[in-house]
Amino acid sequence: MNEKKFDLLVLPTVPNMQQVIDRFPFPIALTKGQFKNLEIVFQNGQVTATHKGVDLRDFSLVWLCSYWKSRDLAYAMRLYLKHNNTPSTNVEKSTSKLTDHMLFSLNGVTSPDTLFIGHSDIKKCLVQIQNVCGYPLIIKDTKGTRGAHVMKIESEEDLLVKAKDLPKHKKFLFQKYIHNKYDWGIMVANGTVVSGEKSYSCEGEFRNNACNGAKEVFVDPNDIPQIIKQMALDASKALGLSWSRSDIIIDEHTQKPYVLEVNRLPGITPKTSEVEGAYAFLSSQVAPLVG
Repeated sequence: MNEKKFDLLVLPTVPNMQQVIDRFPFPIALTKGQFKNLEIVFQNGQVTATHKGVDLRDFSLVWLCSYWKSRDLAYAMRLYLKHNNTPSTNVEKSTSKLTDHMLFSLNGVTSPDTLFIGHSDIKKCLVQIQNVCGYPLIIKDTKGTRGAHVMKIESEEDLLVKAKDLPKHKKFLFQKYIHNKYDWGIMVANGTVVSGEKSYSCEGEFRNNACNGAKEVFVDPNDIPQIIKQMALDASKALGLSWSRSDIIIDEHTQKPYVLEVNRLPGITPKTSEVEGAYAFLSSQVAPLVG
């Protein structure tokens, strides 16, 4: 093994990353990155990008992730690192839940009936909303994270009232509500399912996000239904991702699964298969550099 010190920047980092690093049989110096600590200077025809004063070129590997609002910044860092021959993970160009649904549809990945309208006056779109989604329905910010700006709408009257509270500068999807008891969170690394969990929402909450109080029950990947695993693999492939977590909901009446969305920056729950899954992905990036 190469004896040179291995410096890893995870940008941005998520909680419990050290548990992943501790799985390696050799020391890795982990820098827990945050986008707010980046500085990019364009001067005299040159560019430098630093994190807390350290040039990103000086790291052995940069594990780049992103959420919707930071994708342009992550992609810019990917361009900088690629130009300077510094190993890093891939990052997409700017995308949103709208582009994801386009790719799902074009690649045969089943998702709930969804409507995007460019018009800001919802009153003029009530017929389309009723025909495509019906009620109840869900409104989602096309670049929202952690359940932010997500509303459950019970009726047309409810929609007209709550629509007044939607930020005017944002874009939204209208989506048919799927009655459910839980959803699956399936982690995929390099085309392999490495972790899976069921998320049960807390009483009075329709969102199955852990950050909104949902209960997580981890399931051995071997015990995850094949149809669920394949759907997560198909979604990841459609989006061209090597590291992701697909949220898949099950209609409690028909048992039909639907992909809700795909997370490029999944959290890592301590002492679970998510730690092993993150290790599997990261080791695939590290191994070629130290062998």
